[in-house]
Amino acid sequence: MSTPFMQAVAVAVGGAAGALLRHGVNLLLPRSAQHAFSVSTLTVNVVGCFFAGLALVWILQRNETDFWRALLLTGLMGGLTTFSAFGLDLLHLVRAERWAWLGLTVFLHVALGLIAVLAGWRIGQSAWPLPG
Repeated sequence: MSTPFMQAVAVAVGGAAGALLRHGVNLLLPRSAQHAFSVSTLTVNVVGCFFAGLALVWILQRNETDFWRALLLTGLMGGLTTFSAFGLDLLHLVRAERWAWLGLTVFLHVALGLIAVLAGWRIGQSAWPLPG
């Protein structure tokens, strides 16, 4: 059984790894004047949702769920995905009065996030079927 200290370490390690991955995506997909919204934010949120769904199934197969939740979901996915960056992207669109892009951005993040988490869950169920 993991201790609260080990869970905190797991969150810190996972968060650092997730933040580094997020930074890498920002470098690979920089914001440009051609894009009305941040492709990097959408990418990490959709990929993060997919892996969160996948990881949740894997975690539920383990006896030590607290450690793996702390490491993978709270830490890694928390450091990788970012709701605050999404909020700032939306503010940028509001200030620019780009209402159609604002609606599209919200729709894409929510719809693709839901599809990705469902896909991760389904693939996880195929790989690691939950009993009952």
